[in-house]
Amino acid sequence: FDHKSIEQLNQANQELLDKVHQIRDSKALIIDLDSTHADTYGKQESASYNSHYGTVGFHPLVAFDGVTGDFLKAQLRPGNVYTSNGVVEFVKPLIEHYNEKFPEMIPFLRGDSGFAVPALYDLCEEESVYYVIRLKSNANLQRLADELHPASIPSDTTKTEIYYEETEYQAKS
Repeated sequence: FDHKSIEQLNQANQELLDKVHQIRDSKALIIDLDSTHADTYGKQESASYNSHYGTVGFHPLVAFDGVTGDFLKAQLRPGNVYTSNGVVEFVKPLIEHYNEKFPEMIPFLRGDSGFAVPALYDLCEEESVYYVIRLKSNANLQRLADELHPASIPSDTTKTEIYYEETEYQAKS
């Protein structure tokens, strides 16, 4: 695959997804952002070493529908780019498409800590997209978590307990 064929695949896929969303009458869309690694062999153009995976390849961006599991979009990238590299340019057309084509659908975006960049937060705010992006733990976040829900000894270890809290946090960097 080259960039042109990936774009053609994305376009054909989007046309099919639009028909499916019309039939399903989807009420929400969860855009699950991720990056992955694809090993390459030989001398592939734009393939490069990725220290996290310890091998040469591509580091594509991918998006899936978190409700249905449907593939939404992919973008080839060199193997040595960071997870968030180009994420706004990647996801903005997707968000704009769904906001325009399906204005009644409630859009959400979900990503891991590799996507914790202010430009993505800003895009979500501008486009009225709800978002959840994991942050890497640090002492300040741990302190906030401890204040919101102090650690306690579980009363029944056979049951799972899940706690949700909300707070505001802004990194100093």
